[in-house]
Amino acid sequence: MDQDVKVATWSVGKPETAAYESLSFWIKENHRAYIRYSHGKSNDDTELQWLGPDTYNGRKAFRVTLPKSGACCLVIAPDTVGIQVIDSRRHSTKSFYWEDENPAGDSIARCSICAQDEKEAVGWLRRYFLR
Repeated sequence: MDQDVKVATWSVGKPETAAYESLSFWIKENHRAYIRYSHGKSNDDTELQWLGPDTYNGRKAFRVTLPKSGACCLVIAPDTVGIQVIDSRRHSTKSFYWEDENPAGDSIARCSICAQDEKEAVGWLRRYFLR
């Protein structure tokens, strides 16, 4: 795989269950590429459309939407323990936590394009998606 590709993933719930949700932020050739939202047991995924920077409770954030929803947006804001996803239409906020995609103790199965720790993942999010 092209080493000029990076991905940072945050999730909530247990993988391969109906409660699982994840957001993956992809960077290609040093530019924001796309955001994928996956959910459920079968990991159905959708590409979200990045709408631009925003703020939430005084913190830097950005807006995204489903490409064909016609509805306004979700706001994504990093916080001290992960990222918050705010849906103002449903009056809900959900916290997602960095997902380590590298199996513990398995250097052979390492994901070379994945953020290696939460600090790196947040750095990529701030550099490529908050501007």
